[in-house]
Amino acid sequence: MTNPHAPNDPLTGTPAGTPGSMQDAAHAAQPAFERLVDRLSDSISDMAHHGRDAAVEAKKLLDQKTHQASAKAEHCIHCAPFKSVLIAAGVGAATATLVSWWMHSRSR
Repeated sequence: MTNPHAPNDPLTGTPAGTPGSMQDAAHAAQPAFERLVDRLSDSISDMAHHGRDAAVEAKKLLDQKTHQASAKAEHCIHCAPFKSVLIAAGVGAATATLVSWWMHSRSR
């Protein structure tokens, strides 16, 4: 039994105490919720596509820069092989010295 003095449900216009008013409200809100879910899904999908595209572009750029650096290093080695050997030996010696100091400082 419904109370004639009960306030009306703002979504359905039926008295708030009626058994179907909650179901009616949920049913009325469902299309709006589905649209919201669809928009969120589309946004997430767009973000994933943009992220994938950005990763592909970054990989292409990295490959290009790596190839350029490799070609430049190869050119320098061909043009001045003795100088290249000395530079490599110096870098190796500096690295060995730094690692030695680092290991020595950790053992204390």
